[in-house]
Amino acid sequence: MQRTLSYGAMPPIWVPLPFLLTAPCFVFAAALLLMWHGEAALSSRWTPVTLAMTHLLSLGFLTMTIVGALFQILPVVAGTAVKLAGPVALLSWSGLAGGTVILAGALGLGLGPGFYVTAASLLGLAGLVVLSAVGAAISRRIVPAARPLVAGVRLAISGLAVTMGLGGALAMYLAGLGMLDVLLFVDVHASWGLVGWIVALTAAVSFQVIPMFQGTPAYPRLLEEGMPVLLFALVLAWSGAALLKLPGLQLAAEIGVGALMLTYVATTFQFFRRRKRKADVGTFYWSLAMACLALAILVHFLPLAPDRRALLTGVLVIAGFGMSAVNGMLYKIVPFLVWYHLQCDVRAGGARVPGVKSIVDEARALRQWRWHVVALCLLLGSPLAPSVLARPAGLFMTLAMLLLIRDLGGALRLFLRLRHA
Repeated sequence: MQRTLSYGAMPPIWVPLPFLLTAPCFVFAAALLLMWHGEAALSSRWTPVTLAMTHLLSLGFLTMTIVGALFQILPVVAGTAVKLAGPVALLSWSGLAGGTVILAGALGLGLGPGFYVTAASLLGLAGLVVLSAVGAAISRRIVPAARPLVAGVRLAISGLAVTMGLGGALAMYLAGLGMLDVLLFVDVHASWGLVGWIVALTAAVSFQVIPMFQGTPAYPRLLEEGMPVLLFALVLAWSGAALLKLPGLQLAAEIGVGALMLTYVATTFQFFRRRKRKADVGTFYWSLAMACLALAILVHFLPLAPDRRALLTGVLVIAGFGMSAVNGMLYKIVPFLVWYHLQCDVRAGGARVPGVKSIVDEARALRQWRWHVVALCLLLGSPLAPSVLARPAGLFMTLAMLLLIRDLGGALRLFLRLRHA
């Protein structure tokens, strides 16, 4: 279905941009940790540095960019804006950034209970602000064609709420408050965070941005409307079965999640073959993301040692699917934001504004994609040979993020220079 996009409803550029520009810095920090600690970072999912890196990537990079994108997408696509977007964005960004840094420090350095309480408080505040603001926005009247997107966002932020609750309980446990079955709660927390939040929200957004930026047909309405509902229901069934010790139901839910995500992947690859535009870096990134999601499903069902299987699956979902999809979107969204707001800024003079494709050169974006692919391949091999591959993976992650920071920073410098010209 073709959708009317309300570009005039965009928030000021300073609402989404801090989220999008600071997110790569958290990956950079995780890459430095990987280079510094080497084998200890990817030999087990339970080492302090592994836990710190996981939250730097999932909270600092993926959740940061997802939240920033929501401030941008909802008014443009759904015709409903977050009220008081500036203060809400500042408060949520501050809580998310500060809470992520403190939590990663507490996990990686073994800091005292007070740090866990502080991190949980900041992240809880940020989450509450985001949930309240976005929830209020999508409860209002929306553009009819955007209802599948809004329904997907609604279910994904519900998944975020569950993830936050479980994460808060684990943080309180680490602070010495309360008793939990830690191994079980960590698995349920990770499942909601990765599948119920990151995969669910990324898929809901991709139903809009892939046809928009890649020139593919619109996704089937059945998949667009049905996937978020089924995914939420299946993750809920899986977590309930895990908590109640019902292995048969748990396995059935896992198979259902796998089948649903494979359908999504297959549909996307089919549409890429029918796209109307030439393949670009965005196409490469989305293709890589879909391949990693399919591979994650396969790995999840392989007869591997549980710890190694969890590490490989986590790398594939977080770095392979999530980071690849977000990287590709950053190379589309940030240049477009800069171009659009310069066009609307009378001080910039529309005639002097470069084309959107000139703001970040395609060759630069392609170079960054290559470094990302190398880093991802090394990351995937690291759980199998951590002493050999962990530090090279960290090195290539560092280089890839430096290139991304350079490219996005260049777009920001261009905006500032032309805006004040």
